[in-house]
Amino acid sequence: MRSSVLRYLGLFSIVCLTAIVILVVDIAGDYNRHHQHRMRPGEADLGICLRCNDDVFLCTHLPIISIDTFGQTIPGRPMPFVMRALGYDRFEFQTAPDGETQIRAQVTVMDNRGDWTHACDEPIHTSMAYLRIRGNSSRMFDKPNYRIQLIDDNGLNNRLPMLGMAPSHEWALHGPFLDKTLLRNYMWMNIGAYVMAGQFVPEVRFFELILNGEFEGLYMLMETLRVEPSRIALNRYRYGMDATSFFVRIDSTQVPERRINIFTEYTLRLESRHVMEILYPSVQMQSERVRNYVTGSINSFERLIYSRYMFWYPGRYQHYIDFDSFVNYFIINEFIGNNDVFGNSTYFHKDVRGRLVAGPIWDFNNVLDNFFIPLPYDEFYLTGRGWFDRLMMCPDFTEAVIRRWHQLRRGVLAEDRLNQYMDEVIDWLGSAIDRNFEAWPQSFSLRDDMFIGLRNEQIRMPDAEQRAMGMNMNDVNPSSFEEAVEWKRDFMNRRGRWMDEHIESLRQYSHPSRHALWIVP
Repeated sequence: MRSSVLRYLGLFSIVCLTAIVILVVDIAGDYNRHHQHRMRPGEADLGICLRCNDDVFLCTHLPIISIDTFGQTIPGRPMPFVMRALGYDRFEFQTAPDGETQIRAQVTVMDNRGDWTHACDEPIHTSMAYLRIRGNSSRMFDKPNYRIQLIDDNGLNNRLPMLGMAPSHEWALHGPFLDKTLLRNYMWMNIGAYVMAGQFVPEVRFFELILNGEFEGLYMLMETLRVEPSRIALNRYRYGMDATSFFVRIDSTQVPERRINIFTEYTLRLESRHVMEILYPSVQMQSERVRNYVTGSINSFERLIYSRYMFWYPGRYQHYIDFDSFVNYFIINEFIGNNDVFGNSTYFHKDVRGRLVAGPIWDFNNVLDNFFIPLPYDEFYLTGRGWFDRLMMCPDFTEAVIRRWHQLRRGVLAEDRLNQYMDEVIDWLGSAIDRNFEAWPQSFSLRDDMFIGLRNEQIRMPDAEQRAMGMNMNDVNPSSFEEAVEWKRDFMNRRGRWMDEHIESLRQYSHPSRHALWIVP
């Protein structure tokens, strides 16, 4: 009898412990995120490679992607530097000789996973692809970013599970250049996935790139922002329907066919020369009625939050948006100081049967004081920007932000965890860091010609106050990888501590005295 009771008590304890573990995992936000540096062995784990000889071109513990353009120049670089000096709002980009914006190339992937990988190893994937340089300001960098669209022999999309990610045909190849730590997009995409609590955040994988037989250093393969089941999962557009799921972006790039005229643009509340455009449904599917539906959906929300109804009927705005996604989106971008929000690379999506969702998050290349101008650690950036200017006037929103911040600082955003994460990734990357800067020695070499044309987009220039103190560009740019890491770490830690101390002050933005005139009928 006693043994039976003990057995049942033991089973009961296991069930309770399992439930607790599940609860803790759920609170921590473990959404099966793949952290490459924790899932693959590092150099120390692998030991000496026994297959190497003097003829080996590259031996690495990382995957290798090799691209052959068959002698073609990759299109996508900005045209003559004089365009900005002449005041052009848009850049023209180099095209292929036939006028196309992309070329055909061959992509080969080598990845031995639990062993050393060599450029001469048997590939796990080989595919033709359309290739071009991608990005906005990053198109000007010495080390460019690329976009590949995998295709089969018939020119049709070729969906492959690149480096263990969900199969797709479209991928971004991010080459950290402005970010001298090489870490920002990898670290904050992975951590941001926890903050965004189940929303889609692109998976990322480090690899080393060979282009036309030349070593190009450390790159990161990223999922792109596409409407498909494994990424932005929306009910698909049905031909002939007016109401539809949609995916939109605020950016400085302007494709007239995709642009919509929203309330905040024609009332001059949107940053100058920035527009909202429809990315899904595609242009081919965007009938006038579809465009009117998407525009109307955005405008209905905007007209509400910029009206007195925002205060006369508290909480009504939540009928239009996914409340938690906006809270989480605010926190991750505010903490890391993402100066692009509501200017560039700002995305929203809405399922036809749901509410407007903030995100996905994207492009953390210049966060944590890696912008072209210095950004202070001791102020809020987003409280007066875009829709957040109005959302912060609502007590329920500010209180939710405060609560969520405290929760995250006890978990994934805790200072010690963030510092440990950085150290783990650096240790794991190992000699790949050295190889990268051997391939790109100009990363820390500040030359006079960087002042010419668009070259100064690649470095930080001292502001007026710094110049008055006698500082030059060498004083405001890191001189080594180690210094870049410490600058990032220092800003991140100071930023977190400042927000810990001042997060409660967000209540000032929703205090009735701040918007009393709006409340009066």
